[in-house]
Amino acid sequence: MHWLFADETNVTPEQGKFFIYGGLVATPDQIVKCHNAIQEIRSNFGFISTDQFKFHTRSRPKQVPLDKWNEAKGEALKAGHRTGVKMLAYVVHHGIAKGAEANSTVQFALNTLISHFDLRYLSQYDDAYGAVCIDRIDEDFGYRHLRDRFQKPLLLPDGREVALERVVHYSMSCDGASHMSSLVDLAVGGFRYCVNSAMGAGREEVAEKIMRPIADMMWGVQRGDKFQIGDYGLIKRPVVVKSEAYKADYIELTRLLGEYSNKPTASVE
Repeated sequence: MHWLFADETNVTPEQGKFFIYGGLVATPDQIVKCHNAIQEIRSNFGFISTDQFKFHTRSRPKQVPLDKWNEAKGEALKAGHRTGVKMLAYVVHHGIAKGAEANSTVQFALNTLISHFDLRYLSQYDDAYGAVCIDRIDEDFGYRHLRDRFQKPLLLPDGREVALERVVHYSMSCDGASHMSSLVDLAVGGFRYCVNSAMGAGREEVAEKIMRPIADMMWGVQRGDKFQIGDYGLIKRPVVVKSEAYKADYIELTRLLGEYSNKPTASVE
């Protein structure tokens, strides 16, 4: 069994050019190892049981100095990599998604991420099954959508229907309900910082430091001298970008994420 824990970020264009839905994939054994590692990190760095452990600095507990806070985040991401956790991240340019209702953007992102998890990630294993747990979204929409994903085939843009037969459980969680939720927030929040930095809204030297442990967790394959995460851990949509202006942003995003991680990624073409 493989669990996909997922969360959204950059929900509005004001927060960044790319809408992001990302998550971590872990087996039950890896979940326990991550839980124990995060618990130890929290204890070593002076967190109390009710303190948040998230990426954004505004959530930093006042008794934890800023340098120790940043160190704790880095240790948590490294722990995720050591346990074998893999990351998936969906990105779409807000300029392309514009005009769609907020729930439609989330719905398309969730459908893409979940189908990628079911049809591509799980299919690399014989007889593998999965479960999906997303961070809390609008309950009226969220629960209805999760029911649809379990009960109905996925309707593709070209009109075809695809059954997602490997994912056997869907649920919704919230901040503070598990240490895996913290690790997802740290990974997705760190990825968000790197994406925004690639678009000119962040410090490149900070993004390089953040991206390397995240890149280590990204699902990918070695192809010759290149580590390819495009269409594996990094899911860029649409597949074909027609606008030259938006295409330039996708190319720059791909290039800089590769530079930040020291792992060249696949071309956006």
